[in-house]
Amino acid sequence: MLFLLRPLYIDLGIDLGTANTIVWAKKRGFIINQASYITLNQKYQMVALGNAAKEMMGKTASFLKVIRPLADGVITDFEAGSSLIRGFIGSAKISRFRIGRVVMGVPTGINQVEKRAMIEAAKSAGSKEVFLIAEPMAAAIGLGLDVKGKEANMIVDIGGGTTDIAVINYGGIVVDNTIGIAGDELDIAIMAYLRREYNLKIGEITAEKLKIQFASLLEKIDSKVFHLKTLDYISGSAKKVEFPVVLFKNVLGQIIGRIISAILHVLEILPAELSSDIIERGIILTGGGALLPGLDALIQKKTNLHVTVPDNPLYTVAMGTREVLSDFNYYEEILMKNTSGFRFKTGRLAKHTFFNRFRRFVG
Repeated sequence: MLFLLRPLYIDLGIDLGTANTIVWAKKRGFIINQASYITLNQKYQMVALGNAAKEMMGKTASFLKVIRPLADGVITDFEAGSSLIRGFIGSAKISRFRIGRVVMGVPTGINQVEKRAMIEAAKSAGSKEVFLIAEPMAAAIGLGLDVKGKEANMIVDIGGGTTDIAVINYGGIVVDNTIGIAGDELDIAIMAYLRREYNLKIGEITAEKLKIQFASLLEKIDSKVFHLKTLDYISGSAKKVEFPVVLFKNVLGQIIGRIISAILHVLEILPAELSSDIIERGIILTGGGALLPGLDALIQKKTNLHVTVPDNPLYTVAMGTREVLSDFNYYEEILMKNTSGFRFKTGRLAKHTFFNRFRRFVG
């Protein structure tokens, strides 16, 4: 009988990011990698989700709203955020009644109110137990690092809304610095520059596409140019403008400089006993921002530390939640504690001792 009941629950690892959401399901692997957007009608009913909703940004009538429920890595619109999670899980054809444990990656600097919003959003999707883990910790686990070991590791996770910098040792985060400067700020900088210098009007999606296609911090950038068709911000007339690719290096320089300053601050306040570990092991860049060409070399130049970018920086946090769920008893003690709502159980069955023992047995 226990053998038959074992597959009833599906544990989920969720990297609910400002820009993208990645979901891992036990025995199914990675089932979602979509933009963190949702389109809602006037009745707050979902019209589109993920990449499809993102494509609608700036193109819809007034009765439709395209929403990004997260800002700086946390849910700011609870109802939309809950609908986003439910929608992704539903699109993967997982019944809310089959969801077991959920482990979610969150920024290190998250406060109590933000923690509760993240947990309640996961509960609304049907999860039986919700656990939070700091994203740098999850990334380190996803990379196969011994986070409980005696050797310290420095992780810089550059997402869409935040850059999370942490030094991990003996199963905890010794030093951390979370700043609200990341991929979104780069998009805004591009939009502002084109408007200020050329009176050109572009939206967030176009700015992001330009960043992904052309932005580079490499020492040597060729003389390539790109063409942009858009509207003049003042006259409203259509324009076709040619730009040198190198301009992105100058536009993004100030934003990247603030990220590097945050990294240097962590190095300044790092306990002396951990300095040798970081000097020897260097810095690991994760998150979507790690894909910016030349960023690793620039950070290495400014810090004099070796900088590594893994093969799949976008997936490291989600991979970490997978590993936590695969060996939950080993990692449970490093999950976020000291928060009301650290561990939530829902439903009538969760109130019974028998159910709790059964979950631990089959989990």
